[in-house]
Amino acid sequence: MIESSTKKGYCLRQVPDILDEALLVRGLNTSLLGRNVEIHSSIGSTNARAKELALNGAPEGTVVIAHEQVQGRGRLGRSWVSPPGKGIWMSVILRPQLSPQQASKITIMTAVAVANALKRSAQIEVGIKWPNDIVCGGKKLCGILTEVHAEPEVIHYAVVGIGLNVNLSLEDLPDDIKDLATSLKIEKGKEFHRVDIIKAILQEMEKGYLQKLNDDGFAELLKEYERRSAILGKRVRVIGIGGEFSGYAEGFGEDGSLMLRLDDGRLKRILAGDVSIRGENGYV
Repeated sequence: MIESSTKKGYCLRQVPDILDEALLVRGLNTSLLGRNVEIHSSIGSTNARAKELALNGAPEGTVVIAHEQVQGRGRLGRSWVSPPGKGIWMSVILRPQLSPQQASKITIMTAVAVANALKRSAQIEVGIKWPNDIVCGGKKLCGILTEVHAEPEVIHYAVVGIGLNVNLSLEDLPDDIKDLATSLKIEKGKEFHRVDIIKAILQEMEKGYLQKLNDDGFAELLKEYERRSAILGKRVRVIGIGGEFSGYAEGFGEDGSLMLRLDDGRLKRILAGDVSIRGENGYV
């Protein structure tokens, strides 16, 4: 907002919330993530575009950001509501030295990074709902979608998609998810500049990626993931292709799997693939 005053000229009262590469790069303080950025006013899916770039040799750390996504996707083929100007819809290209079996480590690293970034940039405490959701007040605030292109022994690239509800109001949410989803604006009662939050996420992601995604650092990362877990110690339902069963979330394996204590006392290892987790009486 720009206000004019006689004899005093013009005064910039409010910085507009725009996605601009120059604003993003300024003060980013990363060596890898965000050094190459592509910003779209509207796009089908940032993950789809990032995969296209990665296949064509785009450098590691390339970030694709969209003002609006019209074909946003979540896990298990679900759609993701991505209205224009209201959220952070972005994807990051990584080329980790991991086997495909370790791909869930990338999601764990990203979830911790987003949680730390939101505490720093939006002064909000959030939880992590295994395997890939950031939650606040029992509702979904952010989703993470990790897709890899790999051979049996090596990951050629990973694309990490982040969909974060920033300035959505309750009216922006479809009726069928009003009780399941939230936004920073709903939780904090004010609007945020998306560029500031994007910078914080990229900085925290780079820190986790370069320092903790290796064998020596991952144990520390997993402890932080467990500390922020929204389901650990709680009774949950696991919904998958093979049916539905319940138990207590007891811990996480080194590969990012969920260790579920079933009602008959058996400890069942759940991989993040084709399953959905729900709290016994709600979303978390």
